[in-house]
Amino acid sequence: MSEFEDQYDEYLRRIYKWNVFGLILSWTVWGPFQSMADPYFQLYAYELGATPVILGAISFVSTITLGFSRILGGYVADKYGRKKIVVCMTGLFSFSFLIYAYAPDWTWLIIAAFLSNVALLYQPALWSIEADSTPKELRGKLFSLYHFLPDIISSFSPLLAIYFISRYTFVPAIRLIYFLCFVSGVTAATIREVFLKETLLRHEVLASKTLKFREAYQTALSFVKEKLLYVVLVDVTANIALSMTFLTSIYSVVFLGVSEIGWGYISSFSHFLALLFLMPFGFLIDKIGRKPILVVSTLSSLSGCFLLFAAPYMAFEPFILVLVTVNLMSIGNFVYFTAITTIITDLVPLELRGRVNSIVGLIINVVSSIVTLVAGLIYSLIGANIPYLIATITMLFAISIILLGLRETK
Repeated sequence: MSEFEDQYDEYLRRIYKWNVFGLILSWTVWGPFQSMADPYFQLYAYELGATPVILGAISFVSTITLGFSRILGGYVADKYGRKKIVVCMTGLFSFSFLIYAYAPDWTWLIIAAFLSNVALLYQPALWSIEADSTPKELRGKLFSLYHFLPDIISSFSPLLAIYFISRYTFVPAIRLIYFLCFVSGVTAATIREVFLKETLLRHEVLASKTLKFREAYQTALSFVKEKLLYVVLVDVTANIALSMTFLTSIYSVVFLGVSEIGWGYISSFSHFLALLFLMPFGFLIDKIGRKPILVVSTLSSLSGCFLLFAAPYMAFEPFILVLVTVNLMSIGNFVYFTAITTIITDLVPLELRGRVNSIVGLIINVVSSIVTLVAGLIYSLIGANIPYLIATITMLFAISIILLGLRETK
C-alpha cells in the first residue's frame, strides 16, 4: 500500500460513521412516507384508469429510464465525487412526488415515473458512499444496519396509510401521502447536505478527471466480464423472477379478493417480519459466508412465488394465504439484496464502484423492463397466476447458478 492509500483508508475509517448516520437519518425521515405510498401505487394507478398492461408500460418506462440514468450517474460519481450529485438529485426526485400527488389520470404517472427515474441517476453515487463507508469486516452487519432502523419505522407506516384511506377514501388519501413524500424528501436532501462526507478524495478526483466517458466504461465493462460474470447472471435471473411478480398488489386485491385495507396490513406486517430476519442474517453473512445466505434467500422467494401461483387452486382464506406468501417473498428479497450487495462490494474496487454498479444496474433494468411488459400481457391474456409459475421456475435457475458457478467472497 502507498502512503496515500494508507492515508485514504484512515480517512474513510474516520468519516464512515458520519455517512452511516446521515444515510440512516435521511432514510428514517423519508422512508416511512414512501412505504405508505409504494404498496398502493398499482391500486392508485388502477383507480386513475390504468390496466395491467398499462401498469407494465409504466414499469417499462421507469426501469429503462433508471438503467440509462444510472450510467450517467455512475460516470459522474467516479469522476467528480459522490456527495453533490446525491444531494441535488435527492431534491429533484422529491419534486416528482408532486406530480404523483396531483395526477388527474394515469398518463401523468408516466411523466412522474420518467422524471423520478432520471433523478435517480444519483443512486450509483449513493451506493458508492454506502460501500466506501463500510469496512470489509463489518459489511454484512452495516449493510443490514443501513436499512434496519429506517425500515423498522417504515414497516408500520402502511398502518397510517390505512387510517388515511379510512378517513379520506382511497384516492384523496394516496394524494396526501404523495405530498408527504415530497415534504419528507426535501428534508432528506437537507440532511444529506449537512451530514454526508465525500468519499472520493481530491487526489482520486484529479486522477479520474482524465477519464473520458467511453474509456471509463470500457474499463468498468471489462472488469464486469472478468470478475462479475456469475454474480451478474445470478442477479439478472433473480430479478427476472422478481419482475414477473410486480403485479402482486393487483393480483391480491382484484383477482384473489383481498381488501385494500387488508393489503395494507399485509404490507406492513411482511415488511416488519422481513426486518426481524435481516439483522441476524446480516451477522450470518459475515460469519458463515455470503453464498449460503444467498441460497436460503432465493429459496424463501421461490416458495412465496409458487404459493401465489397455486393460490387459486387452494381452499384457504385469501388474506391468510397472501399474508404467508408475501412474507416469504419479503424475507427472501430483503436478505437477498443484502447478500448480493455484500458480494459486489467485496469484488469491486472503490474507484470503479460507481461505473460498475451502473453497468450491473443497466443490465438488470433493461431485462426487468421487458419482463414487466411481458408479465402484464401474460396476466391479462393467459392467466393472472401464470407469471408466478414462471417466477418459480426462474428462481430454480438462480439457485442452480449460485450453487454451481458462484464463488464465496467472504
